[in-house]
Amino acid sequence: MKVIVFDMDGTLISESSWELLHHYFHAQTEKVTQNREAYFSRRIDYETWMEKDILLWDSPTIERIREALTSYTLEPFAEVVIQKVKSRGITPCIVSSGIDILANMVGNRLGIEKTLVFANALVNVNGHLKGMCRVEPYHKEVVVRHISHTLGIPLSEFAAVGDADPDISLFSEVALKFAYNPKDDLIVEAADYVLEDLRDLLDFCR
Repeated sequence: MKVIVFDMDGTLISESSWELLHHYFHAQTEKVTQNREAYFSRRIDYETWMEKDILLWDSPTIERIREALTSYTLEPFAEVVIQKVKSRGITPCIVSSGIDILANMVGNRLGIEKTLVFANALVNVNGHLKGMCRVEPYHKEVVVRHISHTLGIPLSEFAAVGDADPDISLFSEVALKFAYNPKDDLIVEAADYVLEDLRDLLDFCR
């Protein structure tokens, strides 16, 4: 194994990027749920979902977004696991459908190279906050293939760690698949191994 691709929300950190922002901006729960259901019923695409959720926030700015996201919690042992993975010559990456501001914070804290951190962007366009979809939740394999091409390392040398149904796409082309504290049965069925402690991943990093 030469590369491990980590999901972020629920895998490297305890919270969801979007949940942190909805809480900070006091978004109406009913409307958050309506937007979520619209996406999962395929009535809207992911970028539209992002934009609809942004409209639920009061006066969002990049500065306030950053402030809101600093309240994240690293999952237990995330730091030690990434350090040990790197010490064994394995490259860690983040592929998340969360927010890139938070993904870069987490990546920087864990010592993951910035060019190997992939997430969705919030940008200021003509004074308005806009979401840009760069990692579609159910098509993370597109980013994994990009990483493989960029690093010149075949997918047969990749592993992936995720916690929920969308991460099945993260698993689709890698050699080893780990479900960490899985949120549903689908991710368990797709995984080779289930981890209750991130440190158990190190047993496979030889």
